[in-house]
Amino acid sequence: MIVTLLALLACVQPSGDFGAATFTVNERVPTVINAGWTSAEGGEAYLEWGYDDRLIERTAPVSVEAGEQSLRLIGPAAGSRVYVRGVVETDDGDRLTSEVHIIDLPLAPALMARLYADGAPSQDGSLLTTIFMMESPWVVLLNPAGEAIWYYPLPPLTPTTSVQPTRDGEGLLILLVEPPNSDRTTRVMRVSWDGELQGTLELPTGHHDFRELPDGRIAWLSTEVREVAVDGQLQLVMGDAVRVSEWDEDTSATLSEPPLISLFDALPAPTGLCEHQSRFMEHDGELVLDWTHANSIDYDPDTEELIVLTHFLDAIVSVPVTGGEAKVFGRLSGYNTPNGEAPFSHAHSSMLRSDHALLFDNGLHYNPPLSRLVSVSWDERDHTIWEDWSFEDPNAGVVQVLGDAQPTPSGGALASYSTQGRIIEVTERGEVVWTLESEAGAGLGRLLWVDQF
Repeated sequence: MIVTLLALLACVQPSGDFGAATFTVNERVPTVINAGWTSAEGGEAYLEWGYDDRLIERTAPVSVEAGEQSLRLIGPAAGSRVYVRGVVETDDGDRLTSEVHIIDLPLAPALMARLYADGAPSQDGSLLTTIFMMESPWVVLLNPAGEAIWYYPLPPLTPTTSVQPTRDGEGLLILLVEPPNSDRTTRVMRVSWDGELQGTLELPTGHHDFRELPDGRIAWLSTEVREVAVDGQLQLVMGDAVRVSEWDEDTSATLSEPPLISLFDALPAPTGLCEHQSRFMEHDGELVLDWTHANSIDYDPDTEELIVLTHFLDAIVSVPVTGGEAKVFGRLSGYNTPNGEAPFSHAHSSMLRSDHALLFDNGLHYNPPLSRLVSVSWDERDHTIWEDWSFEDPNAGVVQVLGDAQPTPSGGALASYSTQGRIIEVTERGEVVWTLESEAGAGLGRLLWVDQF
């Protein structure tokens, strides 16, 4: 009711150079402002906005034809008063504008945890992440002050482990895993920036992560269970496979085709399991050993390869997106390190490429355990893998599960200390320049920096 009233009030404004200009608060995502007008001329259109009448911010320009035109504004924080106007710079060099409209955005939902910032990020844009509160999980875009500029509620007890912008830039793809005591269905939802659910793709054995490929297909991590010999004894072992499925809205990915790659076939047989792999867990009513625990998949556009991180094996596996022989990088496949020690220990969400990676290293086997960020590179010819740089926060301790690391344009990294509800930006020199802290009890998921919507 409040959002609708604000939208109606926002419409009652003069039009300036345009006919029938409207600026309305989106009913599904009430930080989004939808603008529309009629212009007698085409050109480059954009929105100028700000928190006062100076209008110091602007959206990216888009080419428009004469006639009805519509633009979307994502950027103002929840609960703010926004000044906004439309602009068309015509092909003849004229500047056409609407009158300035003033809109009061609703406060963020009370159930959504707040975040508090210290310092400032080194680049312009917004942070895409998830807020983990079991009864009230959210996908959010945050400005540098930690304020929500876009948010989307998820079902209770159903947090997401992977969110990424669609390749066409029109919204998000969100991976959801149903909670325990349900059918454990995994699905990818396509949600527009206007908050409209545009379709879902069920992934019957999917988990953790996926990637949208340039051709629109979805590459995803899939569990696979086989009975294999482990140190001379037959055991039910859970590994992983990589599958690629066509995006068909409101349907299910098929398992009738063989996977692009099975890690059972690409890796040496299970042996010498660590304490984490040796614990039996229930899967589809059976007790299995969790062998590989792949948790991240990425796509390298330069080599057209899919790259997978195996959490429990401390190995990185790549395979051409068209299929073919897999490559395995790490000590598991005989790679040497300068100091003879493993370059990471049970790492999580990461940026993966064909010859380097930035990892959130959970560090579960260090003595004492300590989570850190680490950038590693490798050379296939020399069979060597080495650390480029790392960062250890002495106050962070260990993050037992989750965590994420993504590079910044300046050469540093963004990191999510998920279970501690903390995100940082650190330079390559080890200086923390920006910190986000959540309210007590709220965790944070994977992260991406987004500079265009």
